[in-house]
Amino acid sequence: MPHEFDSPAPPADDGRTEKRVTKLEADVVEIRERLARIEARLDQTATKEDLERAVATVVKWTVGVMFGFTTMTIMVMTFVLNYAAPPQGRFAKPEPYAVATPPQAAAQPPAIIINIPPGALQWQPAPAAPPTNPRQP
Repeated sequence: MPHEFDSPAPPADDGRTEKRVTKLEADVVEIRERLARIEARLDQTATKEDLERAVATVVKWTVGVMFGFTTMTIMVMTFVLNYAAPPQGRFAKPEPYAVATPPQAAAQPPAIIINIPPGALQWQPAPAAPPTNPRQP
């Protein structure tokens, strides 16, 4: 559909032009106000550099927290394994504030006492040797 401004002839000055120019000037003022609000809003939005900086900061914090958590976990496990159930036997550590006792000698069994009745130590001849050949009488 052709528009009235598409014709090559100059527009007729019928009074409508002045009215249109006045309306366009009012619209330009409104457009400038809107543009100023849009620019003010754009100044508050994040740029690409701001986003990259924020991502780098989050990554650094995440790695730091993970490192700290791992360190704390290892420390707690070491404490629990060393002090929760104290070792026994030859791996046992002495108590730090315990009174030291001297080492005791190995317990010896009680002495064996043999009572020999009197006269039992008299000399007696050895019994006869058994025959070396069992077939001989």
